[in-house]
Amino acid sequence: MNAIYAARAPHAGRLFNSLSPYAARAPHAGRLLNSLSPYAARAPHAGRLFNSLSPDGGEGWGEGRSRNAARLRIAATALAALLSLVPAHAAAALNIVTTTEGLATLAKEAGGDKVQSQSLSRGIQDPHFVDANPALAVKLRAADLLVDVGLDLEIGWLPPLVNQSRNPEIQPNGPRRFTAASVIHVLDVPTGPVDRSLGDLHPAGNPHFMDDPRAAVAVVAGLARKLSQLDPANAATYAQHSADFQRRIEADLARWKSVFAPLRGRPIVAQHQTMSYFFDWTGLRAAGYLEPKPGVPPPPSHLANLVQIVKAQGVKAILVENYYDTRSAEVVSRHSGAKVVLIPGDVGGMPGASTYESYLDTLVRLVAGAER
Repeated sequence: MNAIYAARAPHAGRLFNSLSPYAARAPHAGRLLNSLSPYAARAPHAGRLFNSLSPDGGEGWGEGRSRNAARLRIAATALAALLSLVPAHAAAALNIVTTTEGLATLAKEAGGDKVQSQSLSRGIQDPHFVDANPALAVKLRAADLLVDVGLDLEIGWLPPLVNQSRNPEIQPNGPRRFTAASVIHVLDVPTGPVDRSLGDLHPAGNPHFMDDPRAAVAVVAGLARKLSQLDPANAATYAQHSADFQRRIEADLARWKSVFAPLRGRPIVAQHQTMSYFFDWTGLRAAGYLEPKPGVPPPPSHLANLVQIVKAQGVKAILVENYYDTRSAEVVSRHSGAKVVLIPGDVGGMPGASTYESYLDTLVRLVAGAER
């Protein structure tokens, strides 16, 4: 990074050489000024400022202590200004921007302290609907890597933000774009024609895979490979982070599966088709959905039919992500006796679910608890 800034500062040498008479009075000042030289270009007039302080600029040290003291005060002020421009870390971390809070957590798992990650949405939000405000485009403009879920989850808001960002490398299939769905086994892929009559059906498959720890392991491994392409010097570190995450999750997965072992085959009602991956690894099954079609509000006739299904199959729990309206779930609960269970939709969706593992711990606790 220093080389980049040095190229922007052709006069940096003269700028800091002019301070040499003062450096002798501060034991480490010489090294300090040399270390600052790459950043001098960020202060366009610094050269003239410091040249004016030079003893050979027309005024010498013998002209009085007061003049020297004034010059030293000016030099100290100028140094403080330049120091404020110096980055906090000599080697800047890769700036990863993700579409969801869960992906930001997984990006941090893959990158560790070599990356900083931030999400365009929060875990308490429905990821289908995010306000595409200009501030998000600004974040994307500075992104070293954009990580999206894919499978059209963000189709309603991400494309305009990417266009507004004017960052050509994060466009779809760009060198600094990583789509998490590209590395997982996708479920619920439609087999026939898809049109609006089927609701908000995702034509390439179900994008709600963050509640599947097997998918999370695959995403972190894919991110580690992508980061290694962007930052080859730290490839071994990224590979190690991925291996460490896989080890942790495999141990957790054995524990979580043991919780659901006696509950395999139990029927559950969910709000939206967000639980397919969760049901796949836990052995639970969907008895029905509050939505008659994905994204379509339920009419009274659908809820009445669902009440009969719940009674007939002995459904104990109705799972609803806490960003959804619960009124339809409460109607079914009131007429069937099944319990409405609010669950986090992603990392950060509830207090105590700030990491991927704590998010899964919360989800397992709430669902298994409702089934007992």
